[in-house]
Amino acid sequence: MLALLAWLGAGIFWSIRTPSTPVPVVAIETDPARAAQTIAAHHLFGEAPAAGAAIAKARILPDIKLRGVIAATRPGQPAVAVLAIGGKASVSIREGDEAVPGVTVHRVYARAVELERDGEVQSLSLPDRQPAAASQQPAAQVPSQAPERNPSRARKSS
Repeated sequence: MLALLAWLGAGIFWSIRTPSTPVPVVAIETDPARAAQTIAAHHLFGEAPAAGAAIAKARILPDIKLRGVIAATRPGQPAVAVLAIGGKASVSIREGDEAVPGVTVHRVYARAVELERDGEVQSLSLPDRQPAAASQQPAAQVPSQAPERNPSRARKSS
C-alpha cells in the first residue's frame, strides 16, 4: 500500500514540476486560390515538358510508324516491333536491334514501343482500335419462331 502511494505521489509531483512543451504553430492556408498555387508549385504529378521540346521530340522520328508488336510474355523471351519506315513495307525488328542507322528499338510493350536515338527515348503507340464495320451495322432481325401447337395433342376440357 505504501508503494502505491509513493508511486501516485511521484506521478503527481512530476506532472506539476515538469514544464509543458509548447504546441508548434502550424499555418493553415484558408484561401483556396493560394492553396492551389502551393500544391501546384510542388509538382505532385511531375512537370510537363515545354511545348517546344515536345515538337522537337516529335521531329526526331517523323517517318517511323508502329504497325504492331509481339510483346514478351516471359523474361528472356524476345519482343518484336513491327514498324513501317519511310512509307515502305513493314519490317519486324527485335528489341535492342537497329530500326534505321542510329535508331534502336529500346523497349517493346503490349501497345507501344520505345525508340532510342542519340540517347533520347521516344515512345510510339499503336493507333486506337476501330470497331469493325460489321459491328457498326444494325444486326439483322431473325424472325422469332413460335412453337406450333398440335391440335391433336391439345387437352380437351370437359
